[in-house]
Amino acid sequence: MNTRTFLGIALICLPLLACGGSSKSIQAGEAIPGLKLSGKWFSPEFGDLDIVHAGQNVQGTYADRRGPDHNGRFRGHLKGDLVRLEWIKPGNAAAAIMPRRGRAWLRVSRDGLRLTGRWGFEQSDTDGGPWTAEKVDSDD
Repeated sequence: MNTRTFLGIALICLPLLACGGSSKSIQAGEAIPGLKLSGKWFSPEFGDLDIVHAGQNVQGTYADRRGPDHNGRFRGHLKGDLVRLEWIKPGNAAAAIMPRRGRAWLRVSRDGLRLTGRWGFEQSDTDGGPWTAEKVDSDD
């Protein structure tokens, strides 16, 4: 392969590699009238969630089933039926549990009772795995 061919392939592939680990192509759907995300939720991946939803802002905590050293918090924004958020797990150095952080996106079901999306580490919102949750109780 000559230098010109190699550079051509590199110019085509570099943007594709730079996009890895991001869900920029995930677009918000229509807003859900009367949506109230505040309340208690359960996530098989992250345990019990407490969500506070005010306007476009969403924040909350998760109580990981592995114990309090794995608990964390998150905050983000709702646009249409899509929540984009940042999460942080402070960790516990004494227990050798390192702090972690990342991003996620969650699509809200039309009935407002289910969240389905993905989470990731650092700047990615996809490389960690799925994130699902079902509403257990409202804070109405």
